[in-house]
Amino acid sequence: MAALVAWPSRPEVTFAIGTRRDGDARLDGPDWIRVTSTIHPQRWTMLTEEHGSEVRVVSIAGEHCGRDGDAIVTSAASTPIGVWVGDCAPIGLVGDRSIAVVHAGWRGLEEGVVESAVDAMVSTGDALRGAIIGPHIRPCCYEFGPDDLDRLARRFGSAVRGVTSESRPAFDVNAAIRIVLDRLGVASVVDVGSCTGCRADAFFSHRVRRESQRHVFGAWIAEPPA
Repeated sequence: MAALVAWPSRPEVTFAIGTRRDGDARLDGPDWIRVTSTIHPQRWTMLTEEHGSEVRVVSIAGEHCGRDGDAIVTSAASTPIGVWVGDCAPIGLVGDRSIAVVHAGWRGLEEGVVESAVDAMVSTGDALRGAIIGPHIRPCCYEFGPDDLDRLARRFGSAVRGVTSESRPAFDVNAAIRIVLDRLGVASVVDVGSCTGCRADAFFSHRVRRESQRHVFGAWIAEPPA
């Protein structure tokens, strides 16, 4: 069963961190409806994930499900939103009223997917207060080409230069996310700390094991007490 994390300052907000034991959460996978409904019974919104910066704003359960995009924002209760990931980073964002989930690979980070999600939250009059970073590939397993790495270092700073466990150049996805969040003024960041490449027992990885399956990272706002 997916691990459930309540946000401390907004206990009505829950993040769900799935694993390979929950099943394949790809929209075109055989298990995704079973996986998501086991975590939350309402219809979920999940997108096609184009490795870009398109954001969808959801007001009712299931709205925009299957459309293109890499980030989802909602302020509606009982409206679960989610991303399906292997090595890319799932990010949850918490505002005063709204929440967001973001699918952040290196291309999406370069295109500004996190900033776009925050802009969508701010455009509703909300403010970003915190973020949670889910399991993703870490530098130990993420060898990266020098030209792309140089370009990303110019975009984010030298802190994104990492080293693999075999001492080869690597891209530090987590460092890039934290740099973006810092630039956005987000002080409260929770990082679950797991590497999808290392943890074959818990997570899928396309880069390390060529797996096509994906696990789910979701969020929702609970209905207010009656």
